[in-house]
Parts: sequence; structure tokens; C-alpha cells
Amino acid sequence: MLNFKQTNIPKDKITLIGMMGTGKSKFGRLVANNLNFKFYDVDILIENKFKTTIKDIFRKHGESFFRNIEKETIKKLIFKIREDNEKVIISIGGGGFDNKDTRELLLNYTNVIWLNTPVNILVERVGNGSKRPMIRGDVRESITKLLKKRTKFYSLSHFQLDTYKLSQNQVTEKIINLISFQNDKEKK
Repeated sequence: MLNFKQTNIPKDKITLIGMMGTGKSKFGRLVANNLNFKFYDVDILIENKFKTTIKDIFRKHGESFFRNIEKETIKKLIFKIREDNEKVIISIGGGGFDNKDTRELLLNYTNVIWLNTPVNILVERVGNGSKRPMIRGDVRESITKLLKKRTKFYSLSHFQLDTYKLSQNQVTEKIINLISFQNDKEKK
């Protein structure tokens, strides 16, 4: 299911949001390659800057430190993209959209697509959660709790794509079609 909300944002600036395990990075890369857009994975930008993993940043400095770094990284990225007028797909971490400033920035300057996937599939994809700093204890319980908290923010996105009954190719195709459809509407 693809739910549309009207937006006047350039259609070549896309942000993918959603829980861990929804495929934001995977689909972001696939769509970017298909459309010849640049792809930015905010978590990878942060890991490269700090030369360590997100999990280690959480462990050494805490979530609050990480969220501040994440917010600043996204802010700098949006200004760079606007200045260079890049065609982009951005993938942000599952909790990145929780921050009000980040959310407003992304909603104002990019088309935000929420990749929505049911908990049972997320649990399957995340496995034991050992590489996921927000998983504490029972994986299903952690994901359920996080999703409940984040849904109110995710639902503010411009578009919602329910991915659970779709193949990888179908999800990629739907995102590409959404971008193409929006571009076609702009030309009229």
C-alpha cells in the first residue's frame, strides 16, 4: 500500500525511514543505482567519521551523544545536498526521525518514505539483535516497544509503503514509480 500526501518538495530528494530491518539501506542503494541518484546512509557516514560502529558509539558515549551526532550529520547532509542540488536517496537510522528538528528538516527538504514492515518480519530479519544498539533483552519485545513509540513520528512521513507482502523487486519498483510519478506530476 502506498499512501500519498501532497508535497511541493523536489522529487529527486528522498529519505527512507522506518524500523531496523525494513531494508532502508538495501532499497536506498537499489533505487539510487536504478535512477542514477547519489545514495547516503547516515549510519555509514557516522561510522566513517568516528572510525567505529554505531554500536560502539552507543556503548562508549551513550544514545544521547549518538542522537546529537546523528542530528548534526543529517543537518549538514541536507545543506550539502541543497547547495549542490544533488539527486539523492538518504537512509537514516530507525530512531533518527524521532528528533523534532531532524524530522522537520527532512519533511521540509526531502520526500520522506516510511518503509513499514510488521514486527514478526523485523524480528526475523534482525535475528538476535547483537549488532543493534537499541535491542535490549528480548528482540521481539524491544522491536515492539520501539515501533509503538516511533509510529507516531513515522506516520508524519509524506508516503507510507507497506513492504511485508512485496518482493525486493516490487519494493524497489514501487519507490522508483513513486519518484517517477511525482516527477511526471511536476512537469504538467
